[in-house]
Amino acid sequence: MTTKINKSSLIILAALLTAGTAGSARGQDGFFRWFGPFTGKEEIAVALRGEHSPRERVREQDTGFEENRGETSLLFPLAAGPGREWTATSRIGLRSIRTGAILPDTGERLPSELWDLSFGVVHRRRLANGWILGGNLSLASPSDRPFSGWDETAINLNGFLRIPSGRSDAWVFFLNYSSNREFAPHVPIPGAGYLYAPSRDFSLLAGIPLLFVNWRPISRLSLRGFYFPIHTVFLGGEYELGSGWKLFASWRWENDRYYRYGRKDRDHRLFWYEQRLEGGLAVEVGGGMELTLSGGYAYDRFFFEGKSYEDDRTENRINLSPGFFISARAAAKF
Repeated sequence: MTTKINKSSLIILAALLTAGTAGSARGQDGFFRWFGPFTGKEEIAVALRGEHSPRERVREQDTGFEENRGETSLLFPLAAGPGREWTATSRIGLRSIRTGAILPDTGERLPSELWDLSFGVVHRRRLANGWILGGNLSLASPSDRPFSGWDETAINLNGFLRIPSGRSDAWVFFLNYSSNREFAPHVPIPGAGYLYAPSRDFSLLAGIPLLFVNWRPISRLSLRGFYFPIHTVFLGGEYELGSGWKLFASWRWENDRYYRYGRKDRDHRLFWYEQRLEGGLAVEVGGGMELTLSGGYAYDRFFFEGKSYEDDRTENRINLSPGFFISARAAAKF
């Protein structure tokens, strides 16, 4: 967790439009990070995260569900100059599942492992008039057998433009293509918004199809929220205790999409949805490193396999009972 506005708060939004990767708001570097101005200081960023969810009942089935999640992400600058940047990004995620649950319509078992591998490159260039133009390309494979073939591979492509407006504000424009977006996969989606940042205590990015706000009402308290269609929502806050310690709490609604190997219809994806309440403690230990320990309660959890949420969410579905989880994270920049 962090209270920086111009750079780090936009990192939170990165995962929303790099939609081929599983997960929605876990601090992944990506699209919205690149709307920030050139800083002249490029850093390597590494994050590690682990989570455990104890066994809970699978509804309508005589079995349980237990899960461990692990994730690593890396941002590595390749080259930088006064007005250009090349950066490599990667993410490796794994969900290890212990369950006897089956997809009821097809009778197939839920995979015991769901991977999410993503590798990409980003380029930004500052034009003579101060505008920043760039793009990124990534290949991802959210699947139980990643990169087994094109049917288990997702492509994500973004173009973006930042036009400064005044001292710290900016107009932002983008065009996003993803073969694994929650809605309208394979359809290029344009977007635009205005970034209003009158001070370090407040910033608002309002546009189509997204909304983000970060507000520091008092010196030690930060509040933030964002929305991206259709089921990616985050509301949270953190309070600085002093000496690098922080308390934080959040509510989020998120989803993942996977390509199950051997599925009969190549257009089908394995969708995962959940809502979760989470709270925890973070500490900066020096050298650009932060450690986080948190826990919470997840509910409205379910898998289904189909083409879209609107048409198929009631078919071939596995419903899970709500339950608690515990999570730990380490992040560093150098």
